[in-house]
This record gives sequence, structure tokens and C-alpha cells, in this order.
Amino acid sequence: MKLLFLWGLLLTTFSASQANGQQATLHTVQKHIVQNWFQIEARVEAVNKGTMSAQTSGRIQQVLFDVNDYVEKGALMVQLRDKQQQAAVKTAQAQLVQARATHQDYDAKFKRSQPLLQKGSLSQGDFDSIKAQAISAAAAVKAAKALLEQAQEQLSYTQVRAPYAGIVKTRHVEVGESVSPGTKIMSGLSLNKLRAVAHIPQRLAPFLNKHKIHPQRAVKITHEGHPQTVQNVTLFPYANENSHCFKVRVEFSQNEEHNNSQLFPGMWVKLHLSMGDKQVMTVPQSAVMLRGELSTVFVATKKGAVLRQVRLGETQNGQIEVLAGLRESERIYVHAYARLAKPATANAAGAK
Repeated sequence: MKLLFLWGLLLTTFSASQANGQQATLHTVQKHIVQNWFQIEARVEAVNKGTMSAQTSGRIQQVLFDVNDYVEKGALMVQLRDKQQQAAVKTAQAQLVQARATHQDYDAKFKRSQPLLQKGSLSQGDFDSIKAQAISAAAAVKAAKALLEQAQEQLSYTQVRAPYAGIVKTRHVEVGESVSPGTKIMSGLSLNKLRAVAHIPQRLAPFLNKHKIHPQRAVKITHEGHPQTVQNVTLFPYANENSHCFKVRVEFSQNEEHNNSQLFPGMWVKLHLSMGDKQVMTVPQSAVMLRGELSTVFVATKKGAVLRQVRLGETQNGQIEVLAGLRESERIYVHAYARLAKPATANAAGAK
């Protein structure tokens, strides 16, 4: 009686216009085989995340980005005072020019001494000394080039650039602060590559090992009912000594069709693990009426349409799993709300 009273109140909110165009279509409840999924919560984290630290000493001259700012790959984020490094580069350049000039001089002497040695105008000892000087000058050029590369590398350290596109998570420095190698500057993460991390009971680990060749068949990720594209699945080969659970990491890409529900690191998603097949009864979503925690369907009987409470399971592809309340071969009305809006005298028509 209480159930009929509730739906009697609901009936007053519907007009007859809502039933136009809807037919008294009946659906026969049948069991069929579907994939059995075990659902567990998983936390989203960024694949690319980290903290950039100073690689040279200096004073912070400019900070171009702040927390929550989006940064393109290679963009300049922090500029350090670089007068000392600039001077080191100029010094190294000058040393390279000097070394090349010396090498050219000794190389010319070495070339002129070769015919003199053949004519006997130059002793073997003097020739060997000139040759050694030419070799030493060539080595000095290589050393000067290495010092210039080292100085240029130190100069590049004064410009902290983004290693990948992403957002700034934490800013560790302010303008005017002095930093040394190892000082934290900025932390960030990329939203382009995400993964879900969960800890599964040890009894479920064999189901993942069974699908090592095609792990995408054993795992799926959903957020607010929308599936995500699974790319890679990693099952850690050891269990936690306290919880005895295995850590599983699932890399995925977001479904572009559902941009309104964008995922961010730290959010929760549903991780579904395949546990084989099972037999279930499903009904169309349109056949179910929901009011709060109450879910009902119209069942066609010889006496007409009867409102019956059901217990529901998962929803997939427009079908809702019925856990209790219906029997196989029973017939239900596909358009429940349209049936609700019809006069009570038409009950027997659809049941025949």
C-alpha cells in the first residue's frame, strides 16, 4: 500500500502529453552471459611529475610562472643571474681562439720542417721537438673546446625550462633568493599522460597474470560511468607485507567524447577487473523508474500492469542488471514513465 501511495503521488507530476508517441512495448526478461567484473577504487596520478632543482649557484632574477599556470614544453620558467656564467663563457671562447692560433703556428712549423729534414738541413731532434709541439697544440684546442662546452652548459643552467608541457604544482623560490645546486625551484606535473593506481587482494592477482598478453581485456577504467581507453597494465611482482595486496598500475587516456568530466591527479576512478563470465538478467533503462532509493518496473500480468520493486546492479550500454524482483520469462513495459501516464483502464490491453 505504501508503494502504491508513493507512485500515486508521482503520477500527479506527469501529464498525458509525455506519453504521446510511446507504445506499450513489452520486453521479455531473459538471462544471458556477460563478463563478470570486480570493481575497486583507484587513484589517478600523473605519469610525468617531478621537482626541478637548481644545477648551478646564483640569485633568482625572474620567476615567469606561478602555481596552477599551464606551461608549454621548453618554456622558460625561472631565470637566474648569469653574469658569472657569461664571463666564464667569454673566457673559454678567448682560450679557444688562443689555442687555435697556437695550433696553426706549430702546425705550419711542422709542415715546413718536413722537407728540411729530408734535405738534411734540420736535425732529427729538432724535428721531433717541432712535431711534439704541434701535437700538444692540437690537444690544447680540444681542451679549450671542452672548457667552452662546460661553460655553455653552466650558462644554460641559469635558465630553468619546462621538461614537458603541464601545470605548476608548487613554487619553492622567490625573486632575490640565492640558490645552489640541489635547491628545489618548482614542482609540476603533466595532464597528458595519466595512470590509475590501486591495491588489489591477492586472490585477484591470478586473473591479471592470466591476461599478460592482452591485459586490456582484463582491466577497464571508468569515471562517472564513462569508459577510458586502457593503454598499459603493470602488476607489481610482490605483495605488501602488511595488507598482502598487490599494487596494479593502469595507464590510460581520457575519452575525448566526455571532456566535461576531465580527470586530474588525486581523483578517484573505478577500476574493473575481469573475473570470467556470469549469467545475469537485464532490462532497458527506460523500463526502470527511480525515486530516491526506490526502483520499480511495470510487470505485465493477466490482471494488467503491476508495479513491482526491483534491486538493481550495474548499468552498461543502456541495460540495467536486475539482482532481485524479477523472474525469467516475465514481461515488463519498456517505457515505464509513459505507462505510468496512461489511464488505469488500459492496464489489461498490453498484457494480452
